[in-house]
Amino acid sequence: MRKFSFSVIAASIALAHTAHADTVNLNELVVSASGYEQSTQNAAASITVLNSEEIQKKSYRDVTDALSAVPGVFVTGGGSSSDITMRGLEGKYTLIMVDGKRQGSRETRPNSDGPGIEQGWLPPISAIERIEVIRGPMSSLYGSDALGGVINIITKKVQSEWHGQLGLGTTIQEDSASGNSMSTDFYAAGPLVDNKLGLEVFGQIAERDEDSILDGYADQDMQNITSKLTWMLNEEQSIKFEAGTETQKRINTPGNSIDSLDRNGNPNTVNNQEYQRDHFSVTHEIKTDNGQHTTYLSYEDNDNKTRDMQYQSTVLNHQSHLFFDQHTLTVGGQFENQTLNDSGNSLPSGLNEIERWQGALFAEDEYYLTETFALTAGLRYNEDENYGSEVTPRVYGVWQTTDNVTIKGGISAGYRSPDLRQATEGWGQATGGRGGNAVIIGSEDLKAEKSLSHEVGVAWTDHQGTKAEITAFYTEFDDKITEERICETPDGQADSCNFQGHDYNFISQRMNVNEVVTQGVEASFGMQLLPALAWDIGYTFTDSEQKSGQFSGQPLNRIPKHRVHTNLSWDATEKLNIWGEANYIGETTQGLSRVSMTEELPDYTLVDTGLSYKANDSVTFYAGIYNLFDKKIDQETYDKVLDGRRYQAKVNVSF
Repeated sequence: MRKFSFSVIAASIALAHTAHADTVNLNELVVSASGYEQSTQNAAASITVLNSEEIQKKSYRDVTDALSAVPGVFVTGGGSSSDITMRGLEGKYTLIMVDGKRQGSRETRPNSDGPGIEQGWLPPISAIERIEVIRGPMSSLYGSDALGGVINIITKKVQSEWHGQLGLGTTIQEDSASGNSMSTDFYAAGPLVDNKLGLEVFGQIAERDEDSILDGYADQDMQNITSKLTWMLNEEQSIKFEAGTETQKRINTPGNSIDSLDRNGNPNTVNNQEYQRDHFSVTHEIKTDNGQHTTYLSYEDNDNKTRDMQYQSTVLNHQSHLFFDQHTLTVGGQFENQTLNDSGNSLPSGLNEIERWQGALFAEDEYYLTETFALTAGLRYNEDENYGSEVTPRVYGVWQTTDNVTIKGGISAGYRSPDLRQATEGWGQATGGRGGNAVIIGSEDLKAEKSLSHEVGVAWTDHQGTKAEITAFYTEFDDKITEERICETPDGQADSCNFQGHDYNFISQRMNVNEVVTQGVEASFGMQLLPALAWDIGYTFTDSEQKSGQFSGQPLNRIPKHRVHTNLSWDATEKLNIWGEANYIGETTQGLSRVSMTEELPDYTLVDTGLSYKANDSVTFYAGIYNLFDKKIDQETYDKVLDGRRYQAKVNVSF
C-alpha cells in the first residue's frame, strides 16, 4: 500500500503548496517541509496558495494587496486602516502566521486604535516564497483566533549557494492631494559553512506622504529587518535561530488627513502613532524513519509607544507527523503565556498589568479508507487559566471521484478567547475618541466565542490548464462578544454617567450576547484562452444575520454580498508579460459597529493594468497603472478613502 501524505492540517504547518494567484492549481504536486508530496486537490480544506512569481508580477505593495484577489477574503477599510476579513468575520478572527508561527499585536490597540497595523508586521514581498490561505475555522490545530481562517506567509529558505534580491519601488499619485510613496526591500541568503550553517536576512523600508484628504492616508514610515541562522546538525536534524525588529510610525495633521477641529470644536492636535515589534524564536526539526518532529519556542514583544502599552507573548509548540501505510497521524501540544502592561486603565483600581496562560493538546489523523477517499478527524483540548477547558473537533472528507473531479466537505469547530482587557474585572478602557470621556468596563464572566462551520465543495480540472472550483459554507457563531451601552448622557447635558466616583459621557460593558449565522459561496474558474493568454475569474457571495441581541435579524458586518475578481495575463514574449484585472465590490449590507448599525454602502469597480519585463537573468522591471479609470472612493460616499489613479514602478535586481 502506498504511503499517503498528511492533510492540509499538517501541510499548512509544514506548508509548501504553490498555485496561481487568483485560483487554486488543482493538479500541482508540491513538496512540504516534511519532505512528502501532496496536491492541493487532496488537501482537506478550502485552500488558496499564492506563489512568489505571481505576487511579484503585479508589484503588490504588501500582503494585503495580494490577498484582495482571493475568493472568500475581503479587505475592509481604507486610508491607513485596512484589515483582512474572511467568510464575513472581522479581521480579529483571522489568524496570521509567518512560517507557522502566530503573530498578533491587537492587544496593544484597544477599541478601534490602529487598524491596518497588523499587516505592517509581515515580511516584504521579496522574502516571501508563497502565501497559504485557508478559509474556515482551523482551531483544532491552531487554537484561538482561527475562526474565520488562517493566513500563513512562508518565507524563502537557505540554499546551497548565496542568492538574493533587492527591490526599489515608487508610486506616483495623479491627484496631488494623495501622498506618494516609495519602498526598498531586500532578501539575501546562503551558506556560511557548507552543509552546516546558513544565514538569511531580509527587510524593508517604506514611506508614504500624508494625504491632504479628510480620513485619508496618514504619513507612514515602516522599517523592518529579520535574520535567521540555520544550523544543520546532520542530514536529519537542524536548529534555526530567528530574530527581528519592526517599527511603524504614523502622523495625521489637522487640516490634512484629520479635521482642523476636534469633536468639541477646539483646535485639533497632531496625531502621532508609533509601534514597535521585536520577535525571537528557536526551532528544532528532526526527521525519523517514519516522521518529522518540530518544536519551537517563540517570544513576541509589541509596544504601542504612543499610548504606553506593552504586550508580550511566549509560545512553546511541538508537532509530530507520523507516516504509516494508509494514514498520517499528527500529535502535539502548545503552551502560551500572555502579559499586558497598560497605564490607560480609567478606573481607580490601580490595575495596570494583566497576565494569563493557556495550553492545548491536539491530534489529527488522515486515513485513506479507500484509494480515492480520505477522512481526516482531529481534536484539540484547550485549557485556559480563566475559562477552563474547551474541546474543538474537526472532521473532513476528500473524495477523488475521478481523475478530474474532487469532492470535499467537512465540519470544523472554532473558538476565540476574550481579549485580556475584556475579561478583567476592574479594568476600564478609555474610549470616545480624541477629547472624549467614556469607558468600557471589563467582565470576568465573559465566555470564549465559538463557531461551528459546515462546508462542501467540488473541484474540476482537465489537467491542461482549465480548472474550476465551487465551495458553499454555513457557519454558526455563538457567544459573540459585543459592547452594550449601560448608561449614556443625553445630548447637550454635562457628563452624568457615574461609575466609582467619576462622571462619564457614557459607560459600556462587554457581554456575550450575539448568536450569528454567516453563509456563502466561493467560486473560481481559470483557463488558457491561448497558449500565451490565461484568464481567471473568482466570485464570492457572503451573507450574515444576527440571531439574537438588540439587532436580531440584521447583518453582522458591513461587507459586500457579491464580489467578483477577474484577471488576464498575456506572455507577449519570453521576457514581457502584460496583465489586467478588475475588481467588482458589490453593495454592502448594514453592519454592527460597536453599539449601532451602520448604513449600506454603494458598489464600485476598480481596474488595474501593468507589465513586467525581464531584461536579463538578474534584472526585472515592473510598471502598473492602478485604478485605471480614476474611480473616486471617498469618505462621504463609501465611508473610506482609496487612492485614485496612480502610477507604480519597480525594479528587482537578483543575484
